[in-house]
Amino acid sequence: MVSNESGAIVFSIFLGIFLLTYWMIISPRFNKNYSAFLGGTLVLVAGWLLHQFSELELVAHLEADFLVLAIIVGNLLVVDVGSKSGLFHFISIKILKLTKGSPIRLMIYMGILSIVLSIVVNNISAILIAGSLTIIACQRLDYDPYPYLMSEMILVNVGGLYTLVSSVPNIIIGTELGISYIDFLRVSIIAATLLVVASYATFFITLKLPKSSLSAEEREKAVSEFDEWAAVHDKRFFYATAVILGLMVFFFAISSFIGLGLATISIAGATAMIFVSGVDFDEAISSVDWPLLAFFMGLFVVIASLDIVGIINMIAQGITATFGTNEIIAALVILWFSALLSGIVDNIVIAAALSPVIVTVASSTGMDPIVLAWALIIGANLGGDFTPIGSPSNVIGMGILAKRTGVKLGWGDWKYPAYVTIIHLIVASVLVVILSVFS
Repeated sequence: MVSNESGAIVFSIFLGIFLLTYWMIISPRFNKNYSAFLGGTLVLVAGWLLHQFSELELVAHLEADFLVLAIIVGNLLVVDVGSKSGLFHFISIKILKLTKGSPIRLMIYMGILSIVLSIVVNNISAILIAGSLTIIACQRLDYDPYPYLMSEMILVNVGGLYTLVSSVPNIIIGTELGISYIDFLRVSIIAATLLVVASYATFFITLKLPKSSLSAEEREKAVSEFDEWAAVHDKRFFYATAVILGLMVFFFAISSFIGLGLATISIAGATAMIFVSGVDFDEAISSVDWPLLAFFMGLFVVIASLDIVGIINMIAQGITATFGTNEIIAALVILWFSALLSGIVDNIVIAAALSPVIVTVASSTGMDPIVLAWALIIGANLGGDFTPIGSPSNVIGMGILAKRTGVKLGWGDWKYPAYVTIIHLIVASVLVVILSVFS
């Protein structure tokens, strides 16, 4: 902790680095990965010059963050290598065929596909697979793809709530709070499912489903012509991928009972996936998004510095002074505040910045940290739908629509997802209050 004499200067410098880093991340003029990496470097230099912490002290403070990185690397490798088996393509076509070309079933089943993919892979991959397939199907069925793609972009963010490893904010917050995979599921299954039901209810009440010039028989024939085995070139690898993914989910679920860490499961799954795929190891790891990992590492270093010099504690004291020990009010403010910020700033940034604040607030007030954590988890995941740039899946989805149909969506066309997000947050507010009362 800093001395009284130099405290103001130290606080100002580290807070200034934090604000500069976040401004650069938000600004379109700078590469966000480099911005976070630069911020981490400035923190290291400032820590040395101001004698606030050594490299070893900082590394010790980042222990949980290294586990987060290991989980992310493992999952990225599993998804990237596993996608080459054709399993995700197979599942997608199978679900598409269940629709039989019906506009209502297409909305329901392709939305479910988006949710399933966001649970198993990640939001970007989910919208790439589901969105591209939806547009191709709509072109064959003579449907306007807009309502379908719009609903899928919304649902992938809801689907990210289902498991502890479904989204990066979940991993960051869950690791910080020590939430086990099974404890996460106890809340997430109820919360995410209610939000999915609220989503579909809103879609069917407010969205007008398109009509086709094709007959029901012609539409059913059109979807039956899709070949689910087209992307499967090695059935041994196909079935091995399914087994590995199944085993990973199983071990995630029992991890807290057998004392096995999520990072170990992720890395072991990635190692097994590379082995059964026959892909060269160097080729496999070259596909990892290393600039993204540099972003995470730089960001974690910046946040850790705020905790070491006492700024996190100062922010927590301000929150405590404002809300006292009123857990419900504090949780609702965290929910809506994190959601609104996530529409502007990457939700990973929000999760990394606020999760240590939650821990400090809870320890100093006696509030339940799990209630506050769930407010942050839901807000960070759902808030991306407030704006077209709030979530990477939104940007990808709009890009797919523009590339395949020529329809370009701007900020003025984003009223509907923002409207649905407000409904989501109202439902989530009720859930947070119930969780607080019965926790």
